[in-house]
Amino acid sequence: MSSPHPSHKRPTIPASSKTLFALMCWAIPLFGCVHMEAATQQAVYSQAASPPSQEPATTGKEYGLAECLALGIQNHPRIAAQRASLAAAEDGVQALDSLRVPSLLVPDLPIRRHQASLGVTAAAAALEQAQRETAYAVTRTYFTVLYARDQERITRAVMDRLAATRDAAQKALDAGARDATAADVNRATVYLKLAETRHVQASQGVKRAVATLKEAMGLGSEASLAVRAGGLPKVDVQPSHDEIIAGALSRRAEIIRANIFAEVAGLEVEAQGTSHHSRKDTFASGSDLHSTEVPQTEHNTQYRPGGVPPEMPARLVGSRAERVKHADSFHQRALAMVATTRNLMSLEAEDAFLRWDEAAMQAKAAREAANTGYTLAQDLNKDFTAGLKVKVEEVIGAWVLTAQARGQYNEALYNKILALAELERVTAGAFNARLAELVAAQSVPKQDSKKEENDKNGR
Repeated sequence: MSSPHPSHKRPTIPASSKTLFALMCWAIPLFGCVHMEAATQQAVYSQAASPPSQEPATTGKEYGLAECLALGIQNHPRIAAQRASLAAAEDGVQALDSLRVPSLLVPDLPIRRHQASLGVTAAAAALEQAQRETAYAVTRTYFTVLYARDQERITRAVMDRLAATRDAAQKALDAGARDATAADVNRATVYLKLAETRHVQASQGVKRAVATLKEAMGLGSEASLAVRAGGLPKVDVQPSHDEIIAGALSRRAEIIRANIFAEVAGLEVEAQGTSHHSRKDTFASGSDLHSTEVPQTEHNTQYRPGGVPPEMPARLVGSRAERVKHADSFHQRALAMVATTRNLMSLEAEDAFLRWDEAAMQAKAAREAANTGYTLAQDLNKDFTAGLKVKVEEVIGAWVLTAQARGQYNEALYNKILALAELERVTAGAFNARLAELVAAQSVPKQDSKKEENDKNGR
């Protein structure tokens, strides 16, 4: 039987070349995007060089945010997995570079080598992304511990105030004071017990937060972790909207990897043009393109746009012109994936900035409410203690209102800090709120009364 392409006869490729091609495809772990900046690459590779350690002993030491971040980056198994993927990609490139095969037998070998080198860059970006995600998780859970501690202190303080008010009412009732009634004592007791339930909730919240922090750091449940004493720090960082958007578009690993995938897909067009056979494997035959999660569109109470997943068949069939055209269609799809990814990253950065702006305004208003409520409760408590005509229920109501205002301020401050941590994440470190430095520099309150004064003065 005659050849279907008699005018383009080429030497027969031996069966061993199939093994060679499988090796080439295995060496291209593509899940990604554009070249990284040289400085960014150096930072990523220097971080990747640190091997994961065994789970460290954390007993007998108190950890601040900086120490928790360092331990999480060094120890988390997700980062170890990405380091292994990067090492596998580098091994694949070395394997291709060490091949000594005539280009006549494998004309697309230089292209496969180029694709493999891009795969290393994509794997490095994936490692950097895993490190960023881990840092955000550690930061978020660390501040959750501090937030829960502050809530615990607030409920403890209001319990003390209510207990003092109840005892004063009981003493007045026992002394036969005309304005003192058993109802006042009972009312104070009810509010005190309700405050106790809040205190129990806050205390358990601290334990749950510490357990979550240990997971974020890559520690097992059996590990002991002592978080350094302290509360939520005051933050006055003012991020720039334009810088947040620019940082997200220039440094996000998702965009880097998307651009690399588009470039590799473009190279596949060239690779398909090197063969006159009726079918030819693509780089996807040795890669798991769907191992990377792609955001899915949501249409529930909140609309959330989804991404475009990478796509490339493991093999293309047809004449050379048909395969080249087919590969080019997938390349155009990859370019659309890049545009979608950029839009999603820009939207995420925009949303994160607006959430910070909202939290900052709420924290300011809540702090003013807490200060005013504290002054009111102090004045009423002094008048009540002095025997002036102040009802017990007024004192109780003032302290309960103060506790609510302080709790809302604490929550607003917590949300503001989390929003700053989110801005660090969505910009891949282009924005730095220096939260670890704030934690290290803050003063540790020695007692609840001192904590109250700090809150009152707009800590």
